[in-house]
Parts: sequence; C-alpha cells; structure tokens
Amino acid sequence: MKLKALFSTVFILISIHLLAQEKWSCYTDKDELLMDDHITMGMFDHVDGSMWIVTNKGINIFKGGEWSTINKKTDLMKNKIGSYMVDSQDRVWVGTGTPDIFFDGYVLGELYDGGIMIYDGEKWEPMNTTDMGIKTPVITRMYQATNGDIWLGVSAVTPGAERGGLFAKGALVRYFDGQWKVYKGNDVPCVDCHFVKGFYEDDNGKMFFFADFGVFYFENGLFHSVKKDNEEFKFSRGDYITSRFKDSQNNLWLGTPGRIAKYDHKTWRSFNRKNGLPSMDSPPYGFVETPDGKIMMTAVNGLYTYDNEDQWIKEKIKLVFSNSYVDMKGRLWIPALKAMILREGEKETTFKDITKIWSFIEDKKGGIWALSRNKGAHRYYNGEWETFDKDNQLPSNKISMAYIRENGSVWIATNKGICSCEFD
Repeated sequence: MKLKALFSTVFILISIHLLAQEKWSCYTDKDELLMDDHITMGMFDHVDGSMWIVTNKGINIFKGGEWSTINKKTDLMKNKIGSYMVDSQDRVWVGTGTPDIFFDGYVLGELYDGGIMIYDGEKWEPMNTTDMGIKTPVITRMYQATNGDIWLGVSAVTPGAERGGLFAKGALVRYFDGQWKVYKGNDVPCVDCHFVKGFYEDDNGKMFFFADFGVFYFENGLFHSVKKDNEEFKFSRGDYITSRFKDSQNNLWLGTPGRIAKYDHKTWRSFNRKNGLPSMDSPPYGFVETPDGKIMMTAVNGLYTYDNEDQWIKEKIKLVFSNSYVDMKGRLWIPALKAMILREGEKETTFKDITKIWSFIEDKKGGIWALSRNKGAHRYYNGEWETFDKDNQLPSNKISMAYIRENGSVWIATNKGICSCEFD
C-alpha cells in the first residue's frame, strides 16, 4: 500500500488570470475527484509539501500540480471516513468504517469492524478496533494530548448521532504506554458520557471530555464529573454544544441552547437566562473577542456582550444568520439574514447584497472572504466586493469549506470541485 501506488485521476483544469492580480485554478471531475456531493471534513498542509482534502468518502492529495485519490480502491478499509487528525510526528490518522445492516450488525452480533489507517509519510498501516479491545465500526473523534496519549471516540452509528441507533454502542478509547484501553458506560461519571462529542486539554494538561449528558475530566487514572466539583456549574447537555471559543486570556467558552459555560483553568461556571441569555430556541452561534477584550456572543436574535461580572447585555439585531467575525483590523462583521453589517469603530455600513453568510476567512492580502451555502463566495478588498460563483470561477454555488495554505493561496471547496486563488 505505497503512496506511489495511488491512482491519479484526470481532472479538468481551468486557469484564469484576472487583471494580473489573481490566478484561479479549478479542478473538477465527474467521477473520481472526491468532491462531487461529498462532505468536506477538512484541509491541511502536510510536511511533504502536499495539501490534503479529507471528505466523508475519501481523501484528495494535491502535490506538484497533480492529484492523487485515497479511498477503498487504494488504501482505506472503507470509503466512509468518520474523523482524522495529524499527530505530533506528522503522521496522518484516518478513522474509517461504516455500520453494517441492522440484522447482520446488531442482531447477529456481526457488527462490521472499523478501524484506523495511519500514514507515516511512506506507507499506510491499518489497525482494527478489535485490536483496541472493542468491536465498533466508526471512529467518530480523535485527539492527541500533549503527553502523547491518543484518545478516540468510537461508535456503532454515524458520527453526530452516536445514540441514534436502537442498540446504541460506543466507547472512549485511550492509547498510552504502547497499549489501548477501552472505557465504557460504567467507567465514566455521567449517563452516556462514553459517547464523546469533543476533547479539550487545559494549560495544565488536564483532559476534558464533552459528552451527551455532561462534561467530565481525566486525572490520576480516573474520570471525574465537572458538575459534582462545581456547585454553580449547571451544565449537563454536552451533546448540544453549538460553539467553542478560547479567548486571549485562555478562558474556554462553551455555548449551548439557553446556557453558556466558562472555564478559567481553575473553576467552571455557567450562565443562563437569569444572566441575560436568550431562550433555548436561540442558541449561540459562537463567540468573538473585540480589540478591547470584550467577549461577544452571537445568536439569531442579536449580539450579547459579557460585562465581565454576571450579565450578558443584549443588542437586538433581527435574524442574524451565523456567528460574527472580528478581522485583523478589529472590524466587526455581523452576518444578518438580509444584509451584511460592518462596524469600524463608530461607523456602521450595511451591504444588502451580501446575505446568508455562514463563515468568514481573511487572506494574507487582507481580503475578507464571506462564504455562503448556496450563493458562492464574496471577497471584500479595498472597499469593494467581488462575488465568485458558478458564473465567475467556481464550479458550483454551494460552498462547503475554505482554507488558506501556508503559501497564501485560498482554496474553496464546493460540492462539484475545488478551486484555488493565488495572488501576485
């Protein structure tokens, strides 16, 4: 299973120079480029100079102007990917596998054995979950702690729906000292806490886990409940964490419907409607920090600014579409449903043609990219907007992800292909 044995697909390459300032290159393929109606899970630069695009059904690798595809035909156990990570040794870990059909998988006890593929820079090595001590088909989460421990969330159903099966099955798996250890329901301090949704490591190396019905941590070989340690911590719905944010003071903020949690690396506390937060039908999109250190939470009905004591002060804005964004110049971008709002100090500008934005990135030229789900991408530079869609550079209006490479090029993934934009 050598990487050099990967088959390379034939792509339609379009390169266009725009006013000697931008160079667009778009890659599409009707069959083999793993972008056609696939879900882009992430992009990253590898140490060998290549760029990886991980989708839910395989991996595309771009190196030296050519593409290679990794899926079941080459190196993966299955085309379904549940998670991935790059470890401290620059190895790529890919969790692959799918649940089997109901009667074969659950009733007959012949659940498909999933596992991990590890790429060390030269070859791929497989590892089944049975080798770890549990038979489950999906690796839903991965994390490497600073001490080298590997933590995995494994499940018998699809990622994001770990408890959705009639006979839900899941576990938390840890690799340390050359061995794997499996933790199940009786090992953790809260109901269904073995269905892990996320990991977090604080400055002291303490590992926290966000699970279906609680937040807990691992210390001295045992798991402990955060709720039991902190009387003021009324936070027990880890499955509904809608946003995470780490501010400049290293405080961790978690947003869920009707509640916000804060961890200052010593204690946890939580906020609810008594502290000015919105109701459960207006969950936090996310958090931003302004240049003067204010923490702002964005919800569908407006902005909420923390007073650094006990209250969140609401500014009503009708139908906010996604989280706000603070750029490198300290400007605040608010993506309302029917317009984009830009605040520069006391100055406010509204752009009515820029709507339904779900994410922002800032390129190395200082351009602000506003990404929409179905209307392409917009770039704001030198006071002007330019739209890129299926009528201008992109193969589709449906944007799934954007990534800025180390060389400064901007890559935009769509459901029909991927494009790069390079600047002179």
